[in-house]
Amino acid sequence: MPFVRRTSASRLQASRPLLDAMDNKILNMLQLNGRASYREIARELGVSEGTVRSRANRLQREGILTIAAIADPFKLGYSVMVFILIKVQVGKRQSVIDELTPWEEITYISSCTGRADLYVQLVCRDHDHLWQILTDRLPAVDGITDAETFQEIKMHKVSYVYPTFNGGGTVGLQA
Repeated sequence: MPFVRRTSASRLQASRPLLDAMDNKILNMLQLNGRASYREIARELGVSEGTVRSRANRLQREGILTIAAIADPFKLGYSVMVFILIKVQVGKRQSVIDELTPWEEITYISSCTGRADLYVQLVCRDHDHLWQILTDRLPAVDGITDAETFQEIKMHKVSYVYPTFNGGGTVGLQA
């Protein structure tokens, strides 16, 4: 068998999940309403409930779809939500991630490029709680060299609905 060298584009295509139009429609409907029953989705799409169930299960098994309940932190009693851009010493990124990840106040952490190494979202009961984190806990984390904090004052859009992608376009409910 001859050796075939993959180009970057073909590697990217190989790593992208192949979803057909039905997968995209099911995914889109579950993004819009994660509580929709498979029966409702099947009726809307004109297929069997078993088809929807098996495809949704496959999407979950392959890590494409996760169905979750998302709570509003402000309605849970948190009055402060902040984002922190963190710079870390070279070679310390993973140890900083490992130390921050268990903090219950941190709801999101990701590695990034640009002016910061990590992007962190956290919720606090109040400004005193935030002050304690910024002045006591965060400086105690070995490897952090800088942190820029900014506070969210009003949410204008919150969406966990992503356009489905399959080889060059988006597929909505109409497709």
